[in-house]
Amino acid sequence: MPWKPPAGQEWYYSIPSPWAQRSLVSQLLHRPPAGDRTWGRKDVPRSPEEQEIRDTHGHRDGQVFLDEARSDWVTYQVWEPTKSATSRDADLVFVHGINDYGGKFSNHAKKFLDAGYRVIVPDLPSHGRSTGIHVHCPNMEALADAVYEVIKDVMLKDSKLVQETGGSVTQQRKVFVAGQSLGGFTATLTCLKYGGPLDTSLPSASSTSFRPTVSGGVILCPMLQIAPDSRPSYAVELAARALASVAGPLPFANANKGRNSEDPEVEEQFEMDPQTYGGKLRIATGLAILEGILDIDKKLPHLRVPFLLCHGTGDRVTSYKGSQKLYEEAESKDKEIKLYDGYEHILLRKGRDEADDVRRQTVLNDMLDWLNRH
Repeated sequence: MPWKPPAGQEWYYSIPSPWAQRSLVSQLLHRPPAGDRTWGRKDVPRSPEEQEIRDTHGHRDGQVFLDEARSDWVTYQVWEPTKSATSRDADLVFVHGINDYGGKFSNHAKKFLDAGYRVIVPDLPSHGRSTGIHVHCPNMEALADAVYEVIKDVMLKDSKLVQETGGSVTQQRKVFVAGQSLGGFTATLTCLKYGGPLDTSLPSASSTSFRPTVSGGVILCPMLQIAPDSRPSYAVELAARALASVAGPLPFANANKGRNSEDPEVEEQFEMDPQTYGGKLRIATGLAILEGILDIDKKLPHLRVPFLLCHGTGDRVTSYKGSQKLYEEAESKDKEIKLYDGYEHILLRKGRDEADDVRRQTVLNDMLDWLNRH
């Protein structure tokens, strides 16, 4: 039986998805409608769960430009801790997975907000309310750089300091970067590039005097190794490479569709959410993922900040063996890995009832326990 929206939420899930309204020709020509570089995504209302967090917690919205022409940007939300909670002077930056958006973490954020953490949720480039053809991501390293620019922007706004030439800002809060799937890959790369101590052998996206340090990572089912069931065939990969130079935004491969969860309703709800992308994996994105995995694989020993890895052994999208490799090779002296027997790719699948929600609560509690100890 197909998934049905909860009572009162039908209006949201009946909104047409912007990606399905745009012509393929306009995407191949990189011509956004009416000059809207978010391709219609900025006009989609917040989800009911997202709006509930915003209604019950202090929040602010931000936007940071990624180029000097100020034509491309990423957006983010900052959710303040629950008023009754004791502030920990620590931020949890949660990075969503491919085809998704930052506000989806509203389903899980309350546990961390109640514990006194401030939660920051960016929309990755070409996702959510950020600019770009929906999920056209030709450069994986740019995702980590964008997350870091969000961290900087939040801290600069916190300080309310107008920097003078040569001035600097002192970091007041710890910052932990978390993420799942593609977000797990991005969180790993962000920790590699921007965790302390500074590693001069890895390039930095910024040469400014203000360089906040990432304190650690909470990495869920990271896209460090693709499970065999989800990787396109060699023939498809060859065809994609042949078309890449002229048709990078072309939707081409099914990738992980139908393999994310043991509960089919998860993907049915995902497909109905107007803020997500339900099309095929774009050529440039797929090739960038493959190249990004090869590149980060060479850098795994450079991960030296504290981190927690979480992965399900039943994952049919990203292989838990990639997480094991990261755990074994990382030079961090403070590292932990939790492998959940039989858990599938979406570790934070919200259960249908309390008993069905045990798996999600187990992962959330493990995340919170690690954060509390660091």
